[in-house]
Amino acid sequence: MASNSAVSTATSKQISLRVILDKEKNTVLYAEAGKDFVDVLLSFLTLPLGTSARLVDKDSNMKPLRLGCISSLYQSLANLEPKYWNSETCKQMLLQPRSPMERFNQRLKLNIDDTEPTKFYACEMSHCRRKSEVLLVSTFNNIKCKCGKNLIHVLDFDNTISADYAGEGYVQEASFVVYDNLHVMPLNLTTTLGLVKSLRKVKIEDFTVNITNPKEVIDLLKCSLVSNTVLTDSLLRRKQSIENPKATLMISEKHGREDSRMKLNIVIEKSKCKVLFAIVDEDFMDQLLSFLTIPLGAVERVLGGNSGLGCIDKLYNSLSTFNKSTDFMSGKNMFDDLKLAPLYNLKKQMLPISGVTYPSSICLYYYPNVNNPSSTCYLTQGGIYRPVGTCVAVKLWDPKDPSMSESSNGYLKRSTMFMVADDLSAKPFSSGLVASFLNASNVCDHDLEERTICVGVQEVLNILKASLSCTSALTVGLAPFSTNTLLKK
Repeated sequence: MASNSAVSTATSKQISLRVILDKEKNTVLYAEAGKDFVDVLLSFLTLPLGTSARLVDKDSNMKPLRLGCISSLYQSLANLEPKYWNSETCKQMLLQPRSPMERFNQRLKLNIDDTEPTKFYACEMSHCRRKSEVLLVSTFNNIKCKCGKNLIHVLDFDNTISADYAGEGYVQEASFVVYDNLHVMPLNLTTTLGLVKSLRKVKIEDFTVNITNPKEVIDLLKCSLVSNTVLTDSLLRRKQSIENPKATLMISEKHGREDSRMKLNIVIEKSKCKVLFAIVDEDFMDQLLSFLTIPLGAVERVLGGNSGLGCIDKLYNSLSTFNKSTDFMSGKNMFDDLKLAPLYNLKKQMLPISGVTYPSSICLYYYPNVNNPSSTCYLTQGGIYRPVGTCVAVKLWDPKDPSMSESSNGYLKRSTMFMVADDLSAKPFSSGLVASFLNASNVCDHDLEERTICVGVQEVLNILKASLSCTSALTVGLAPFSTNTLLKK
């Protein structure tokens, strides 16, 4: 028999749903859920694509799932040797991309994001922390201080440094209707009357489902990315559908600056109008790697709520019907403008997604503590007058600029070329690699053609969208431009 404490812990992590079933079709019509379940669903929108790809590749109650070309891209960076990175930490950043809303998610009843929470590290030597004119601080613990010691001492920080407000979830304490396709609505009289009218001729059955395990939440995430009937497929334990829906790509007027456009060399199979591979420099490769750092909600925003990802579109778009002041904990829809986590933005970022920033001035503030003979310290915003204590100026280390020269702000070392396949798998460019690839592809020489193309914001958006739900991101993502600068059918 479980102990009382064990039962209490299990109950505290339990999320209950009242599920309404269509008895004849054996499908879920909708579920009545509270704040805890809706918070968990909304946390999916805060997960970077790299995190989503890593989580759904795990065993849960359902088999592992590949997330379009994102999984191929993720695996490529995992295999890339240290010599190609600006710093060892750059690879770590992309393998474990942080969420801009990590502090919110840490307070959820069931949080599936297993990324190490952000901490601030300073030199292990107290002399450096107290006497340095400018103290080096990092949010990663695998670098060294100028004195040669490791940055492993964890620093406290106050709310002026916090990258997000640590609220108690995303929505207010209330009841919600969650449809099978993850469209969410606050449960009120209008919603209830609509449900009653729609169910008059339907034989229904209701039952309670208790979600107690993170694996069950990962099941929900898997289904939300590829299924149009998420609750049916996950709660009724049906066989998971792994066939991604075809993306309907947008064709719209280009809106990038001329200086933000990049040239690529591509090799196509003319008879199929298929991009076999592209040869790209480190700047464009950085753009592709940055896909892994973008939260799902930010992807939805830049793609106009039309990502082609299962029911994620429905979930994201349903938030526009919420009352911002009464339905959201923060009094606003934070998913309207989700950003990258701090230090993940690129100098040459092409996509219209900004990053959360820390204060421009940070200091380590020491203040007298009558209960402790030594001073207590924490990181805080600089430039604020404090009548007691002392402040040490802080320099926050950016892994993308390890020399702190501000001359580089990418994940990869400069002057490096990469070969990117149609599925976004990438390797350092070499003639031998190209020869091996072409031999394996069995494409006749006369059917090959090399082209130089100019890629801007719109093209990158289309590649991003295609990468979510197919395994030919370059061919599909560039297809809308076949009549002008790119492939001619």
